[in-house]
Amino acid sequence: MKHLISGLALAAAFTLGNLPLATAADQSVRAVLTVRPIHAERQTWTDSVAAGGWVAAWSEASIATEIGDYRIDDLAVDVGDSVKKGDVVARLADDQLKAAVAAGEAALDSAKAAYDLAQSDARRAQLLGPTGGQSKRELEAAEIAERVAAANVAAAGAELETRRLRLAKATLVAPDDGVISVRPAVLGAVASAGTELYRLVRQNRVEWRAEVAADAALRIKPGMTATLTEKDRSLSIGVVRLVGPTLISASGRATVYVDLPAVGELKPGGYFAGHIDTGRREVLTLPESAVLLKDASSFVFVVDPKGTVTRLSVTTGARRDGRIAVISGLSPDAAVAESGVAFLFDGAAVALATNEVTP
Repeated sequence: MKHLISGLALAAAFTLGNLPLATAADQSVRAVLTVRPIHAERQTWTDSVAAGGWVAAWSEASIATEIGDYRIDDLAVDVGDSVKKGDVVARLADDQLKAAVAAGEAALDSAKAAYDLAQSDARRAQLLGPTGGQSKRELEAAEIAERVAAANVAAAGAELETRRLRLAKATLVAPDDGVISVRPAVLGAVASAGTELYRLVRQNRVEWRAEVAADAALRIKPGMTATLTEKDRSLSIGVVRLVGPTLISASGRATVYVDLPAVGELKPGGYFAGHIDTGRREVLTLPESAVLLKDASSFVFVVDPKGTVTRLSVTTGARRDGRIAVISGLSPDAAVAESGVAFLFDGAAVALATNEVTP
């Protein structure tokens, strides 16, 4: 009998002692997982428009011959050389041109001498007049001869100036400050009028001709900042100069002209991606791990103090640095699960982490 009582007592004690263990197990099964409640943070984000395009010279100048059939006698600069406005860059053979100028000077001297003689004859005829045996017709002839001689002087002077201008054009100079980008000229070749000897990047200025979506172009204004990137590395920062007034017919996109620094690693001819900053705004953000993307919709799980979550539909926007903007649908005061949202469902019970972050 004593042994029976002892066995019952032990069994009762064993059962009572295991009741708390069963309750703890039930609770661990009831909680789907442990979550850390967090609140959305307000951050200032810069809005930007994605863009891509070619780097090109802001403006080019062609240095070409204005007179033809003269040999290229000297090429003073080469590709990559910097020049100032007015610097001599090339010379044409000018022997014939100098000879023509000398002949023009002689012709002008001859015309001036003839004019001096005509003036003298005209004055003599006027002094003698009819009383000196000069008829009216002879007097008029002397005056006309004087005017013809004066006209010949003017014509000879104009011809000489023309020849001097042609001689000056045998020396080619830079039309602006800049860098020589192309040199098709060949020393010793006979150049015809209009032959391009050099091409110049004016003022060494380059620009990014960025293409953007037509609707995005409406948000871009001159003076905004643009950044060119390569493999997530910022290469250069420029300033929007102009938004093209027309769209590209082939793509329906707009061209934005961005001035780039004259001193930089970007050279004309390269294609680069980047973005144009269009403004700054304050946004409500959450870590990407707190947002569930399902069926083209976005959800978060609001956590109440009792450890129950409620699925809430939200509207999201841009992503940046591991965070996502919440445009609408979420109160800043609401606590949401920081992670593990793929394993939660509406009404699920969770265990709360102790390091809750308050707003």
